[in-house]
Amino acid sequence: MIITFDFDDTLTRQRLDEDYGIRYMGPNNLAIDRLKRHAKNKDVVYVVTSRSEHLEDNRPEFDEYGRILSHSVQDFLNEQGLVHYVEDVFFTNGMLKAGVLKHLGSAVHYDDDMEELGAIHPDTRGIRVDHETGAILDEN
Repeated sequence: MIITFDFDDTLTRQRLDEDYGIRYMGPNNLAIDRLKRHAKNKDVVYVVTSRSEHLEDNRPEFDEYGRILSHSVQDFLNEQGLVHYVEDVFFTNGMLKAGVLKHLGSAVHYDDDMEELGAIHPDTRGIRVDHETGAILDEN
């Protein structure tokens, strides 16, 4: 089975910061545990992000205190020990993920964005991840 995960606010936790905009708060361990469980069950796992691939070379971004504002996808996967669980990463460069998910044959997609989940093909089951708590909400 093909399983896909969004990156920002799904595998990661972020919050709004008055000075910097969006600030990285750490991994979403609930989603990471789910990703690992899928991989251990022999599912093929991909990360599909709407980030722009050409901006990944400018990450990680730091504030003046050396705290991470934004990870690169690859650095995060390395840091969290996920490189052996994730088959590949796909960037949609700001476009909706639906076309990539259909092309990959994703059976299940985890995402925090209701617009993304609403746009996916009916053959893909969308599971919502709460961007504030990291909880995996939609299990049906």
